[in-house]
Parts: sequence; structure tokens; C-alpha cells
Amino acid sequence: MDVDLMFQGRFIKAADLMGKDVTLTIQDVCMEELEGDKGKEMKGIVSFVGKKRKWVLNRTNALCLKAMFGRETDQWKGKRVTLYPTTFNEDPCIRVKGSPDLDKPLEFELKLPRKKPKLMKLQPTGKGQVTDAMDDGAVEESGT
Repeated sequence: MDVDLMFQGRFIKAADLMGKDVTLTIQDVCMEELEGDKGKEMKGIVSFVGKKRKWVLNRTNALCLKAMFGRETDQWKGKRVTLYPTTFNEDPCIRVKGSPDLDKPLEFELKLPRKKPKLMKLQPTGKGQVTDAMDDGAVEESGT
């Protein structure tokens, strides 16, 4: 068992995905001040239909959602997003794979401060639906 599963909080973590792709429907997006390694920071928070726990956006994931659904976060409501667990600098993280709402693969250039631009590929992820295990620490496979 991943140690992160022992400490449930308000937000989902990579361990909650149990090594599988998970498709969820966006209910809302808001900004919230959170305490982090660098002190208090404003972060984008995504809530999902039928889920208690939320997802804290980082810049990479926010730009993936923007590429798929547009720059206005109100347009993201009701859209489905497929997430997957991976690592960044050897730390577990969540990334965006794509969406069942895409009708074809989408490529865009991810531009982050002080980094080389990177080509990102987002995929149509089928019509899978997630079961509601996420609120108790695990998320079941979405069928993608």
C-alpha cells in the first residue's frame, strides 16, 4: 500500500488513482489560498461531480485543460477529463491524459517559465465512466 493512502485529505493524490487512468466530470473550478512549501499561494481547485475530494491544479495540468476546453474555466464545467498517475522528478503526480469529449488527438506546445517548450499530446479517452470509490481513498479504472 502506498503510504499516501494512509493520510486522506481534501485533495486527491496520485496514489488515489491506484495506478489506473480515471475519468471524472468537472463540476466547478475556483481559486483558493493554500499553504505550500513557498508559503501561501493562490491555486486553482477543481471539484468533480459526485466526489467530495478535489484536485489542486498545477500549471501543466491547467494548460492541458485550457488546450482541451478553452481559457474560460466556466466552459470546463460538465467536461470530462481523464487523469493518470505518473512521476515528476521521482515524486508521484497526476497528469492529464485527455478526455472522452475530444473527437481526435490534440497536440499543443506547453510553455512554462524557465523551461524549454514541450509538445504535449492529449488523447480521446473513450466513453469510460468512473465508479465512486475516490472518496474513500481509491479510484477505480475508467475503462479507457
